[in-house]
Amino acid sequence: MNDATVAPTLPWGLPWSREGHTVLCLGIVWHSDPSRIGMIAPLAFGSDGFFAVSRLEPVFRAAQGRDQGALDDRHISRQPVLIRRCAGRSFEITPPESRMMVTVNGRPVTGPTVVDLDELGADILIGLSDKVILSIFETSLPLQNEAARHGLIGISHGLQMAWAMIHRVAPTNLPVFVTGATGTGKELAASAIHALSPRASHKLHTINMATLAPSLAQSELFGAAAGAYTGAARERTGLFALADGSTLFMDEVGDTPAEVQPMLLRALESGEYRRLGDARNQKADVRVVSATDRPLDGVDFNQPLRRRLEGVVIRLPPLRERRVDIGLLLRCFLTRSEPQLEPFDPAQLPAAQILPLLLHPWPGNIRELLGAARQIRLGMPVLLAGGQPGGAVSPLQNGPAPTPVLAEAVKGDEPKRRDPATVTDAELVAALDEAGWNIKAAAGLLNISRTSLYRLMERSPALRDSADISDEQLREVMRRYPGDVEAWARDLRLPKDSLKRHLRRIGVSP
Repeated sequence: MNDATVAPTLPWGLPWSREGHTVLCLGIVWHSDPSRIGMIAPLAFGSDGFFAVSRLEPVFRAAQGRDQGALDDRHISRQPVLIRRCAGRSFEITPPESRMMVTVNGRPVTGPTVVDLDELGADILIGLSDKVILSIFETSLPLQNEAARHGLIGISHGLQMAWAMIHRVAPTNLPVFVTGATGTGKELAASAIHALSPRASHKLHTINMATLAPSLAQSELFGAAAGAYTGAARERTGLFALADGSTLFMDEVGDTPAEVQPMLLRALESGEYRRLGDARNQKADVRVVSATDRPLDGVDFNQPLRRRLEGVVIRLPPLRERRVDIGLLLRCFLTRSEPQLEPFDPAQLPAAQILPLLLHPWPGNIRELLGAARQIRLGMPVLLAGGQPGGAVSPLQNGPAPTPVLAEAVKGDEPKRRDPATVTDAELVAALDEAGWNIKAAAGLLNISRTSLYRLMERSPALRDSADISDEQLREVMRRYPGDVEAWARDLRLPKDSLKRHLRRIGVSP
């Protein structure tokens, strides 16, 4: 993370890091004026070490760099909230001596409060009155707006980095492997890669590999000659022939039937394939984009095929790592045209009603947020994952708006913890993958304590110790996923904290 005070300046006169590097920013996650959502101000700490936030400062600007002014809401105090950078990724938030309620990550604060940027994943959420929620976050500047035109909406570092890779690789013919948890937008990434490629004039062809029956997989992908199987009166054209000169998106590629994996490898390496029941080879010029939400390093997946698919790896971050984007996404989902749904004015939702959504872990990611937005548009109380009601988000409730403490009350009403003995190895690995190999988050997904999770990990044959990692393996994952510690941990089957300690011991900087 770069210090914003030792860098060049933005076009509007505020300092930031070199292009392509991260910079600390303050983003507007929610505002009484929905048009202000998504605006940013780089954190430029003064000579006294503080950054002031009030009704009158700082100046926030849209991603396009247009001057938009300060928060400018009469409910926001003229006396500033002070932000000070502490050691590492910690910040001290000091509320003003005024009647304005200030919350930090959903907790009301009355005095100086130190909070870490990693507490919620990658954001520190600051609530001002019942009108505005801000986020301290990292991103890359200048922000790229073209991503939103392809449905990839957000100003977070993770989303901006993914878009930069999409933009760079799209004009090539390289195979692209899109990884990310379910609901993160992998199909949108594939569509954007195709739309920005020289093949965009042709139709993008898509197949979900999990739906392929092993007996029909070869004919579905490569076609079949007439009489190749019972009932095949005519020849069948496969997807590789249909996608000749275009792009083939293979979703859930980790579920590809084992019988066709060697055939798929050959098609990717040579461009040649053979139809079922045919003695001759066919050729096709197909650019392959693949995606999965699970690792491909198991014995049930052809490893040469995996390496071929991973020509370029693009990771889409889970929503819990990009909470600063939730306001932008929610505004889009509430107002866009959808059959049988009336547009909903985001201005009707005060910040206190949005806060439970911002604090939610979103195991279903963007797909789950879309479902919540549709419930709001239908006037229904929002039910978050796990059956917990997010009643604070219902636009039809009566009485005064609830306070942000409601989010803590919802958390405190969690069901009884699960018996760790019922957790299978497969569930353990899946939860760790879903949580980015973060112990606390994985324990929450499994509804067990962190102590229990550590015990399960010690006994699991599917996991490994840092001492088992060879220098060659470490170099390989660092090459495949430059700078992405979470991807290293996922690939090496090692908790992220343990991996970081191992890297420090051997003198490697993440």
